[in-house]
Parts: sequence; structure tokens; C-alpha cells
Amino acid sequence: MDKDQSDYAVLLITKYSKLLTSDSKTMDTPQFPVDRSQDKTRKRRAHQKSRTGCGTCLIRRVKCDETLPVCQRCVKFGVRCEGYRDPLRKGERKIDPRSTKDAPIAMRTSNQSPETDFRTIVASTAICRAPPRSLFKNEQEYRYFDVFTSQIASQLTGLFPSSLWNYLVLQACESNSSIRHAVIAIGALDPKTWRGRAKSPEENLRRQFAYNQYSMAIGDMRKAISKKALDLRTRLVACLLFICFEIYHFNRSSTVPQIRAMNFLLKDKKREGVSSHDLKIDEEIEEAFQELETQSLVYDCSSSHLSQEQILTCRQITRKKFQQEFVSMRQARSALCLLEVRQYHWSGSSGYEWPWYLASPTMGSTIDPPPNEYTSNEEWCAERERRFEEYAVWSNAFQPLLLQARRANDPFELRRATILRAMFLSAYLSLMVPMLSPLEAYYGQTTKLKELMDLIKSLLATASSDDSGFSMEMNFVIPLSRICYRFRHRALRQEAIRLLLSYPRREGLFDGVLIGRYSQWLAEIEEEGLRDDEEYVPHKFVNTTMEVDIDTANKTAKLTAFKNVRNDPSKMEKRETVIHW
Repeated sequence: MDKDQSDYAVLLITKYSKLLTSDSKTMDTPQFPVDRSQDKTRKRRAHQKSRTGCGTCLIRRVKCDETLPVCQRCVKFGVRCEGYRDPLRKGERKIDPRSTKDAPIAMRTSNQSPETDFRTIVASTAICRAPPRSLFKNEQEYRYFDVFTSQIASQLTGLFPSSLWNYLVLQACESNSSIRHAVIAIGALDPKTWRGRAKSPEENLRRQFAYNQYSMAIGDMRKAISKKALDLRTRLVACLLFICFEIYHFNRSSTVPQIRAMNFLLKDKKREGVSSHDLKIDEEIEEAFQELETQSLVYDCSSSHLSQEQILTCRQITRKKFQQEFVSMRQARSALCLLEVRQYHWSGSSGYEWPWYLASPTMGSTIDPPPNEYTSNEEWCAERERRFEEYAVWSNAFQPLLLQARRANDPFELRRATILRAMFLSAYLSLMVPMLSPLEAYYGQTTKLKELMDLIKSLLATASSDDSGFSMEMNFVIPLSRICYRFRHRALRQEAIRLLLSYPRREGLFDGVLIGRYSQWLAEIEEEGLRDDEEYVPHKFVNTTMEVDIDTANKTAKLTAFKNVRNDPSKMEKRETVIHW
């Protein structure tokens, strides 16, 4: 284990007991950025000629609700409102100053706010007005905060426009020290360096500084929680940053419990009838945890961590009727996430393995969703049909958006539409495997598999040169992994393995190189003795029993498989290997 990894291991042990102290003398001491306030002032005044609102919202380039005497958006986020420099336009909403305190806070919804152009998001990732320098203890903190705002926020935003990382997180930094330290830690760590270990003394010092900041963030958060001084929104933002830091180190044992705890908390509030508006939680934050919940279920959908009541609650909450046509890519993506979450909760608790018709039926309830762990065969088949119907409804509602994106001359919108189509195919194919007979599910999906492969290849081939492969979202790795070991189409599996290894990616809880190496070894075992003209690996020779022991620090994994003997399928032989990723 190299120095930076051992330091991190020590941090994990001590982060909840004491704070590590930083030695600023041993760190590089960069100068503050050149003050270009006059240039910023001219640009700001020019921008204000075409807009109205309070000074704070104008500077940050966000929509102001233009209430008097202060903007309620600023009140909501706990920042100082700079007041109005121009009179409100005729007809704009005004609120009596005496009622400002109790005025409702306007919350955005995907139906109310149009989707922002991806290029605008990228161009405005850095905050226009830096927070007061008094918030930072030294120049290093200021420098790495600036790295986050100017570089990393846009990288974490992903393919779909969102103000989460470049606005909501940064705004919370001004009022919460824990969030501020976490942002500085990620800025010092720089997710672009996720693939390799620190190679120089400077990189080692930078990572040590990041670990110190992360420890301080955890310490401040613990103090605030003990004083009961944190609202749910602040906890969620802090948790997102902690998850990002842990994903960088592929520390899934710490990340998954955080994701599940926050999602259960959100669902409990909704079950109690508390709305996101009342909780003052933005849609972008909810969508981020919805994405992370999907990842946690893909990682482990056995539902062994859930009680029967929690399973029932999750499946009831995610039940939703979709409209006939989606109005935005964001709305379509959110609906697809809901479908996947519901699917994983159901399949993980259904009590049936593949193929379904070989499982012995057990007694169950006629209530949907079933309140018990197992359902009868008839009930299971009925719910299966409902799952297929929901995916069909989603596909039909998304089709107009897909056709519109293909006709429009906008590569960013086309890219978003393409990844949504690929995500849909991946989820639908995953649903197919445990649902139908082998003829339909296992061997009969070649056309959809080829379409999915072509979509992923086109997306990877046209990826930006600035794409470092680090993402908080699932985009490419999971669809490729499903081609690898959900379906054993030999040629497509080899192509998927090649893409996973040629385009190294860390997407949330999943590492593409690890999955690629794992799939490569699995393919070698399963294809032993097969003729060249066999398109698929016969199902009776598929390895269904696998053990994976991952060593994150040394980036190795011990794999164990039990292979059916070709000449005598009743016998099995044990295979083991160690892969490096």
C-alpha cells in the first residue's frame, strides 16, 4: 500500500474520533487569483440590462422570485440578498413586506422550468462572485475551492443539466463549514486523478491535505448533528459530497449505507405526508439520490437489508402513472429511474430465481405489492406483465423526444436522448432475464443487444476529450456489464469487454476496468471447448456461482467460480484467479 492510501486508511479509522491537523508550512502556497473585479462589474451590468431581480440572483445567474423586500430564494438558501437595483417590471408579483417572513417559498418542478442548454451549464459552472475570503483559513483552502468551482463542478454535473453542483452545493458552502470543507477536500483530491495513485511528493501532499479537509468536514458535521442544528436539506447536500469522496476511493462499504439511509429518510417523510416543498429540498437533490438509490439496488437488489414493511413502502411510493408524452429529457430520466427502483425492489424480494417457471410456487397474498417475502406463481406472473406494460408506456412517451432530438441540430440534446435510449434498453433487458423462458429471454434478444452496443459505441466514440471517466451517474458501465454477463452472446460480450478496458470509467459504485477483467476471465471459462459457430454460450454451461473478494487498496480481486464439466454436467470443478484492475 502506498503512502496516500495508507493515510486514507488511517483517516477512516480515526475520522469519527478526532480531527487530523494540517501543516500549512509543508504545503504549496499558491497566490490568490488576480482581482478582475472591474471586468466582472462591467459584464454584470451588461447582463443586468436584460434581466431583473435581486443583485444576488443576477450575479449568480439564477431566476429570482422578485419578492419584496428581499428575495425569498436568498432567504431559502441562507445567503444575504443584495436587494433590487432595478424596479420590477410591470405586472410582476409583489408581496407585502409585512408578510415576507411567512411567504411561501417557490419550488421548481420539472414541468415548470424549461431544460437548460448543456453548453450554458458548462459555461457557468464557476460561481461569479467568490465567497468572502474570511471563510478560508489559508490560501490552499481558497485555491482548492476555486478548483472545484471552476473545473470539478462541471465534471460532476454529468450529461443532464443541473444546478446541483455548480450552484446549490456552492451556495450551501457559505453557511455550513462541513460542506465547505468537503468541497475543498474534493477540489484538492480532483476526481480526474481517480485512475492512478499519487506519483510525486506534490501529489502526496495534496492528497494528505484533502484527507485533512475531509476529516474536518466529518468532525463539523458530527458537532452540528449532536446539537440538532442541521436541517434535512443540509444533511443531504453534505451526504452527496461525502459519497463523492468515498466513490473516488471505491469505498462501497461506506457509500452504500449512506445512500440507503438518506433514501429511507426521504421516503419516511413522504409516507408521513411531508412534501419536498415543506422540507425545502430541491428537485436536483432528490434526483441525485434517486440515481444513487438505483445504483445501490443494481449493486445489491437482494433486499436482505430491507424489512418487509420497507419493501412494501418503497414499492408503493415508486408507483406512478406516466403521461402519454414526456415534455423534457429530465422528466423522462426521472420516470425511468422510478421504474428501475420499483423493478429492483420487486425482483429482489420476489423469491424466484431464473428461470421463473422452475421455481416451486409458494403461498402468498393477493395484494399488490405483496406484503410477504414470497408470492405465488400466478401473482408473480401477473406483476411481471405489469412491469412490461410500464416499460412500454415509458418507451411510447419518450419516442417523440427521441425523434425530435435526432432531427434537431443539437449534439448535446442528441447525446442525452441516446443515453436515455441506452439506459432504457439496459433496464428492459435486465427485466427480461428472470422473466421469460430461455428461448425468449436468453437467446431471443440479439437485436436489442446489438442496438444497445451500437448506442454505447457511438456515445464513447464521440465523448469529449475533457471526460476523465469519473462520474456520479450510471451511463455506460452498467449497460456494458449487462451485455457481458446477463447475456452470453459471445461476439457482443467480447466487444463489451474491449470497450470497458479501452475506456476506463468509474461511474458511481461501479468500476469499468474491474468489471471488464472479471468478464474477461468469466468468458474464458465459459467458452472452453465451444465450437466457433456457437453464437451463445449454452445456458447449461453458464457460471451462476461466483465469489469476488476485492482488495481496494491494492486494486486486486480474487475470483472463484464453479464450472460445469462439459462431458458430465452433473459435476462441477472449482476455478480461481487473481485479477488486477
